[in-house]
Amino acid sequence: MDSRTSGTRFFVVFCVMVASLGALNSGFNTSALNIPGNSVRYCPNVPVGQVTYYPSSSLPECIPMSDWIWGVATGMFAVGGLLGAILANPLADYFGRRDSMLVINVSFFIGAILLSTATSSAQFAIGRIFVGIGSGFMTVVISMYIAEIAPSNARGALGSFLQFFMTIGILLIQCIGLGLSSAIGWRVVVAITCVPAILQMVLLPFCARSPRWLITKNRIDDARSELLRLRNGDIEEEFADMILGLSKGGGCEKKPVNDNDPALADPEVKGIDKPFESEINLSFLQVMSIPVLAWLTLKMMVVHASSQLTGINAIMYYSTSIFETSFGNNARYVTIGVGALNMCMTFGALSLVDRLGRKMLLLISAAGMCIFSVLMTIALRYEISPLQVVCIMLFVSSFAVGLGMLPFVLTAEVYPTYAVGAASSSALVVNWLCNFIIGLIFPTLQKACGPFVFLIFAGLSFVAFVFILFFVLETKRKTIEEVGREIGWYGISLNTIIKKTDI
Repeated sequence: MDSRTSGTRFFVVFCVMVASLGALNSGFNTSALNIPGNSVRYCPNVPVGQVTYYPSSSLPECIPMSDWIWGVATGMFAVGGLLGAILANPLADYFGRRDSMLVINVSFFIGAILLSTATSSAQFAIGRIFVGIGSGFMTVVISMYIAEIAPSNARGALGSFLQFFMTIGILLIQCIGLGLSSAIGWRVVVAITCVPAILQMVLLPFCARSPRWLITKNRIDDARSELLRLRNGDIEEEFADMILGLSKGGGCEKKPVNDNDPALADPEVKGIDKPFESEINLSFLQVMSIPVLAWLTLKMMVVHASSQLTGINAIMYYSTSIFETSFGNNARYVTIGVGALNMCMTFGALSLVDRLGRKMLLLISAAGMCIFSVLMTIALRYEISPLQVVCIMLFVSSFAVGLGMLPFVLTAEVYPTYAVGAASSSALVVNWLCNFIIGLIFPTLQKACGPFVFLIFAGLSFVAFVFILFFVLETKRKTIEEVGREIGWYGISLNTIIKKTDI
């Protein structure tokens, strides 16, 4: 049986879950300060702004910060995410997808040390940058790794594990925060990021390397061995197609690989360019110099921007005050309920992504967010608290099934291996940049527009719907090579492009 149509091995699921521990860690750091935030800023049983210290310690029980300083310090997480996304391409190319995840876990340890021992807002902000670097890096590399090891008939569901594990991380850290909202507890919460980092570092060496990355490094025998670990059935046709697709990125004057490799026995492969000992991995500028990849990258940037600019972070930010109005002191439990709903809807979408397809779920997501943003405006304008709560729940559900997880899946599966690193990094830079912008400007927009602020997000959601409808390709149950044939990058020669960019 052809490996492309056979079932998914448990080992693939294991590799995906271990890689997704990085997304779990990202979820931890995204919401680590949501519930114990006041404990970070205000010392217990003293006036606001006064600092007290732990017994027999020089560490303060809190770090007094104004609202503005607090916003900047916590927002440094998104700045770190930007840096991590930029670092992802060169590190993932040099170390490989699997081993680069091992290396970047160091940033979580550095961040945890800085945050848990913080004595000033500056140290706290720097700690947030370091955990942001790890989180931004992971969002890029995990999606690349999963797309390159997963069989085409399960790639959508497995690729969605990134967002699913992120929602699990958000929910877990919120639950932990309930019991650790205290002067000592908040330091424990920010140090918990070390736990998934250690677990991932222990388990990653047992996972497979990406066969596609190994081929680009001309480690053909290693690539075959890893693909055998990842597949049921006969891998010859899949492996030959993989080599054929990746060898098109070659063309430099380098020594060809061993002709005795069985994968090259395929007559179609023999008659065309063979892979070379040092395959090309394009930079961002080189990707943008190839029209078909440049247009594709711009489309992926828009999809990633849409996942942030449609207002998910804004509505989550605003939900706390809404829930406090409706539920008083129980608001934090309702916030956890929203986190649980987000996780459950993401889990439900895992079974739909390879049935309904990526494009359909993205359309449903954008349409739902548009409708519930309009209803949210009505609920805020006329102060209908129950409708506000329902709108938030349905808005989060709409986001979870599409724009929450599928931009990561799409970006990883529409590019050739020689371009996916640079292209994914650029798309995720846009994602983190929009994340930071929304967090920065939303309070001002909210003050200026009042209840009508969500009409802005309704309009952006509608624009996202139209863009997805006309410009996003359906990739359901297609190999990366099949996607490449439809888009037009499969079989392109990069010689001229490389020479032009080197001039």
